[in-house]
Amino acid sequence: MINAYNKLYLNSVMHNVGGIFDIAVNAEQLDADDFAEMFAESQVAKEIEAAAPNYLVGKSSTEMLSEILDKESQYVTIPMNRSPEYWGGWVLAYTQWSLRKSFKEILSAISFSRIVSLYNPYHEADEGKTVDLIRKLFPTESALKRIRTTRKLSQTQLAEISGVKLRSIQCYEQGDTDIAKAQGETLHALATALDCSIEDLLG
Repeated sequence: MINAYNKLYLNSVMHNVGGIFDIAVNAEQLDADDFAEMFAESQVAKEIEAAAPNYLVGKSSTEMLSEILDKESQYVTIPMNRSPEYWGGWVLAYTQWSLRKSFKEILSAISFSRIVSLYNPYHEADEGKTVDLIRKLFPTESALKRIRTTRKLSQTQLAEISGVKLRSIQCYEQGDTDIAKAQGETLHALATALDCSIEDLLG
């Protein structure tokens, strides 16, 4: 499975997104779901999704929140006693990394307040359990489509780069044709074009 950025940066991103939501809701007194929508549409969210280095490890929660709100936030510390909103942001970031979906897609499937409502008992469990719950809200997506969209390629562009017919790519992605039964030459061409392994495509 291909993720937008290396897992080494994940903890930093989760901490910052958790901090953004904690400060926005508990200090700035913003409505959780209204702010979540603002966050998902923001350049900050897009930069995290695109794995921009500054937004993975360079900026603090407060700096990113100030960008989103387009004003200086006076709150610079994240409380040591982690709030449910902090946990919600933490899990949201983990879900975005794990499912390779945009924040907007995730928050369209489950509201931020609904994520926060899972705090008890999920905050004591591994984040993967919450992700599994959220994953079920999405239709099954083929590995080929997931990797292609992560690489920001259209089906037509992938067909041009790989030499595989557009119709074949469409059939593989829709599940009309089982990609596991494709010729080795086709799998190799797709894997090369997408810079992944054949195993990833069969994923």
